[in-house]
Amino acid sequence: MFNMIYNLITDVRIFESRLVLINVIISVVLAVIYFHQYFYGFLSIFVKRKKLKDATLNRKFAYIICAYNEEVVIGNLVQSIYAQDYPKELMQVFVVADNCTDKTALIARNAGAIVIERFNQIKKGKSYALDDAIKKILAEHHDFDGYLFFDADNLVAPDYTKEMNKLLDKGYDVATSFRDTKNFDNWISAGSSMTFLRENIIIHQSRSFVGIGTYVAGTGFYVSDKVLRKQNGWPYHTLTEDIEFSVNCAIQGIKIGYCGSAVFYDEQPEKLKQSNKQRLRWCRGTHQIFFRYGFKLLKGFLTKGSLTCFEMFVHVCPLPVLTFLWSLIYTLLLLFFAFFQNFSWEQCIAIGVQNFIFFLLLLYAIALLQAFIVTIKYHKNIKCKLSKQIRYCFTFPIYMMLFIPLSFKALFKKVNWVKVEHTVDKKISDL
Repeated sequence: MFNMIYNLITDVRIFESRLVLINVIISVVLAVIYFHQYFYGFLSIFVKRKKLKDATLNRKFAYIICAYNEEVVIGNLVQSIYAQDYPKELMQVFVVADNCTDKTALIARNAGAIVIERFNQIKKGKSYALDDAIKKILAEHHDFDGYLFFDADNLVAPDYTKEMNKLLDKGYDVATSFRDTKNFDNWISAGSSMTFLRENIIIHQSRSFVGIGTYVAGTGFYVSDKVLRKQNGWPYHTLTEDIEFSVNCAIQGIKIGYCGSAVFYDEQPEKLKQSNKQRLRWCRGTHQIFFRYGFKLLKGFLTKGSLTCFEMFVHVCPLPVLTFLWSLIYTLLLLFFAFFQNFSWEQCIAIGVQNFIFFLLLLYAIALLQAFIVTIKYHKNIKCKLSKQIRYCFTFPIYMMLFIPLSFKALFKKVNWVKVEHTVDKKISDL
């Protein structure tokens, strides 16, 4: 009996040492996979916005805005577009009034937009509205060089198109821009704002500096006439069609540029329930894309050496969920081994809690550091007292860690597109 217990404890200790080794290997692999994120964070401290040379020619742009009952904000966006320091004859706004039951179409027309009213209860949502509108515009117009995509709650800076035109002039068929915020007002809207500012300052800007293509995120980007005609519309219908488009660009070798000097403003959710609904859709959408395109992205990296494919693979892969799940399993197994080695329950619980807390603190520290980098680099431009900005740096990691349970939930729950109500009635002059 004594020998059996001794052998069991010995076997447990051997298995425990192997488990620790496995954990070290997994930690090293994850560190390598995420190395580019840490590198970008470090690089962003020193990298400044690129100053682009003046364009040799002013191109003609179409501005495509999908809107579903956006009478509060649509007029402000259209007005901010036409108020730009850019030749008026080279700008045309198209508003896709998708199943609207309010005054969106009327307000958009009065502001100078061409309105495409769409009533389709079967194929509902932004991606289908974009597909129908783009096909119609391509069929009826043949003189646009590029197409700029916005959401109805956006506002554009006076030199926005002038700056984006410089990147199109350099030969980029797709490019994204600097997303600023209209409402850095509470820890939720500040967390959402900080998420996009982090993308601008740490990811897009660093990728641009090292010459790697980036991705588009929902709004504030252009696509050349050549690319849109080749794909004949907008054939991307996952819940995150913007990321699906970006993944397709990476696979095809289309390099997405970044124009940090082209600034637009975006409204962020101010209530946690609203924010979680939006982010649940994002999580579900990235899962869809991973299962649909994950192998193609890996193939692009392994066969063509495409770093953009690798980074988009990491972007859509549910690695945070897998990492969290492994940390939980690892902690439970350590508890199990501690129990068989005659540790007290108090000691077992302490071991488990210490490991789990270490994991959460690591995530918190990384997000906090990123928030501080963004605040140091951009605090003068944020319409909020510096003391509040610093306070929101400490709540930003909590906002980000909420992605983990949402990502778990998105693996099993069917998610539909839900409208985010836009209520911040600001003009570009207010910003």
